[in-house]
Amino acid sequence: MKKYILLAIVVTLLTACSSEDAPVDGRIAACFSGTIGTDVISRAVDESWNTGDSIGISMSGRYANIKYSTENADGIFTGDPMYFRNKRDAVSISAYYPFTGTDGTSPGVIDVSTGIERQTPAEQPKFDFLYARLDNVTGSAPDINLAFKHQMCKLTLIFRNGNGGTDVSKINSYRIDGLVLDGSFNTATGECAAKNTSAAPIEMTPAVAHNVRLPYLILFPQSVEKVTVRITDTEEQEYSCELNFPDNRLVSGNHYVYTIVVKKTSLNVEQSTITDWTETFLSSDGQSE
Repeated sequence: MKKYILLAIVVTLLTACSSEDAPVDGRIAACFSGTIGTDVISRAVDESWNTGDSIGISMSGRYANIKYSTENADGIFTGDPMYFRNKRDAVSISAYYPFTGTDGTSPGVIDVSTGIERQTPAEQPKFDFLYARLDNVTGSAPDINLAFKHQMCKLTLIFRNGNGGTDVSKINSYRIDGLVLDGSFNTATGECAAKNTSAAPIEMTPAVAHNVRLPYLILFPQSVEKVTVRITDTEEQEYSCELNFPDNRLVSGNHYVYTIVVKKTSLNVEQSTITDWTETFLSSDGQSE
């Protein structure tokens, strides 16, 4: 089963406009709008916009990286107005989140690290990239809906008690090996890609409870060979298991959720899911069902 969820953002111009507004010196003001999907009400990692959140909008041939911000954290964005030359004027429009660089200058490709020090609620919105693009937009239809999609990946682990009186609350820490944490984001195309560098370990020490989702990771899309989860408990015992991804890849826009059963002497991966943007049920060997 697959469930496609579209994430969009409501954006407006600094000055009020509509498709019926009178042209300015023969030009027609573009109006940007969107709807938020019924199943998702967040733009990235939280459930609402934060005051001052900004996106960059570009219009081919004339506007580059124009900054729009939500001053009231209400999903209404304002910025310098953009214009079509006339009703027949056709352009491509792209937008991304979060805004970076200088207003009016395309930032191009930016390098980003998603190391453990950045996997926090304060830092994750800075690299949970969103992107939208529309081609052949004309001045005859200046009311424009921008539908944003997530370009990164999410990974969430859930630990469950196994048989024999195991207690996941005794887990001191867990470590994930086999993922590349450095990559790039192309603000013009929306492409996110891991760099051709060595994988780096991710070690976390959160409080663990039975069948409760742990803090998720936001990662670059990438090919993987072997991803291993290791836990250490209060008695300094270590156990490990492998996470198998379909086609050995983390795909842009997917949220991977793995449930791991902690047994007396081992860890077992139960059936897991890909959720949020594309939902697919996975078996323990990483194959779609």
